[in-house]
Amino acid sequence: MARVLHTGDTHIGFRQYGLEERRDDFAKAFLQVVQLALDEGVSAVIHAGDLFEDRTPGAEDLLATLQGLFTLKDAGIRFLGVVGNHEQRRGVQWLDFFEELGLAVHLRPDKPFDLEGIPVYGLDFSGRREITPPSYADGVLVCHQLLDAVALDGELAVEKLISCGARIVLLGDYHEYREWRERARNQEILITYCGSTERWALDEVAERGVNIIDLRSGRLDRRRLKTRPFFYVRADEDPIQRLENSDIHNAVVVVYLASSRWTIAEIEKLGYERGALAVRVRDLRESPAHEGEPSIEIEFGDVEHAVTEALSRKNLSPLAREIDHIIRDLKIADSNVDPEVTALLERAWRAKA
Repeated sequence: MARVLHTGDTHIGFRQYGLEERRDDFAKAFLQVVQLALDEGVSAVIHAGDLFEDRTPGAEDLLATLQGLFTLKDAGIRFLGVVGNHEQRRGVQWLDFFEELGLAVHLRPDKPFDLEGIPVYGLDFSGRREITPPSYADGVLVCHQLLDAVALDGELAVEKLISCGARIVLLGDYHEYREWRERARNQEILITYCGSTERWALDEVAERGVNIIDLRSGRLDRRRLKTRPFFYVRADEDPIQRLENSDIHNAVVVVYLASSRWTIAEIEKLGYERGALAVRVRDLRESPAHEGEPSIEIEFGDVEHAVTEALSRKNLSPLAREIDHIIRDLKIADSNVDPEVTALLERAWRAKA
């Protein structure tokens, strides 16, 4: 019985809100997925992209990842994956590195991996322009893209996935669990997002989890992950009363503020006094100024992450993405950026000549 654990968007290395505790949370969530794979006795873990938060994970992030991958290998569980937009590098990918170590399989669109007689294909993140998946006779397709069913500007149409020939499509990039079942070619087609393993953004309210899927029958079961609590205060609630009467110790507190009765400063002060790990206030008030408070909420985060996410929404060509990688590669000295870009353009020109 070919049972797999479908996960993705683990974003290992994300120092959310600039906190090391949150960075540790993302690593722990990945290791929890590994332990769940052992407990479930699956044949493989299939990762649908964004293993790392960015393309330059730190030593701590690599250590946690290797710990998980070696644990899976020792248990005889394969780790199959595709590359997401956050970790995508110029040239050799991290999945290629892990594959060389015998710890992972980098799934390809034209060369299936045989998993107990079932062909498994993979499509790395291919940009935000409209995408047409390859055609297949059967099997499983893994990819990291946004569907038009979850985003108005989604680059991959559900109808194209239904008609591509794969019987099961395992997706990453969208951080919430979704499942579609359609009929085509006299069989049922399963298309599903597993969701992220930790809350990567404040509006990711639902519990985090993974999919356990029987690739032969198509049965899907959800498994919940134990993650750091997020405590939400709605705009129509009294934030002071909620915080005073609730256990928010070590939680991330998210307050939607629509009234001028309270200031952001007093809400944050109370939250931290009550033991919250972080307090985030979303100011929904219409007036541009409230008792001397700034009207713009400033969040301190990872600039690299913000730039990567913004560029991933652009319709950049592969060449443009390569140039971006050169410019932001910390291993390339500023004085060498121009020569590197020039050499890349010359190679591209010769390839077209």
